[in-house]
Amino acid sequence: MKRINHSTFAVRALVLVAIGIACVGCCDPEKKQILALTQENNLLLQKNKETNAELANARSRESRLMDQMDAKDMQLLTVETENKDLKAKLGGGPAGPAHPPRPGGETIVYSETVGSDVLFEAGKAALTANGKARLDRVAATLRSKYPGMTVRVMGYTDSDPIVKTKNLWKDNLDLSANRAMEVTRHLWSKGISAEHVETVAMGATHFVEANTTKTGKAGNRRVEIIVVKK
Repeated sequence: MKRINHSTFAVRALVLVAIGIACVGCCDPEKKQILALTQENNLLLQKNKETNAELANARSRESRLMDQMDAKDMQLLTVETENKDLKAKLGGGPAGPAHPPRPGGETIVYSETVGSDVLFEAGKAALTANGKARLDRVAATLRSKYPGMTVRVMGYTDSDPIVKTKNLWKDNLDLSANRAMEVTRHLWSKGISAEHVETVAMGATHFVEANTTKTGKAGNRRVEIIVVKK
């Protein structure tokens, strides 16, 4: 009979125990890592939920602010109209805005005038960031208060001839047309139906200020957005 070597047996046993401990040791870090990742995922889900709630609140506040701004704009428009009517009665000038003739007895129910210096860079027809933000507010008003009604976008310039950008535009009429079209395209992108928008190039006509001063010329460079009831 073969004699068992106890020292060899003991060594083998110790090796097996070491392997077992190593296996358990390997499993524990993996379990801890899985637990840590699970906890991190839960935290991210909670943060995402809180962020969505904050975003919803921010949008709600933005909507309320836009409504307040629209109300202020309407109040300002009313005051301006009353002032012009009063000036007309006192002999200070013609009543009402300098809109082109409106055949068929059209009635303006909304009007917004934005200076071209706000909407565009000098001599160009690409909207600025401030211009887009201003038109976004106008589009929100058109969608909420005048859905389905006719919107007319009219581009105007001052009386100065095209000089620095004459390689881009043939004349002021060409510049006003491209600016009016750019505003129209932006309104389209904000949900205003193309079927309800009319785009008109007015060029250097229907001035609201004298073209003899820098301020007056800036006032004449403008885009008017009106809603008409036919």
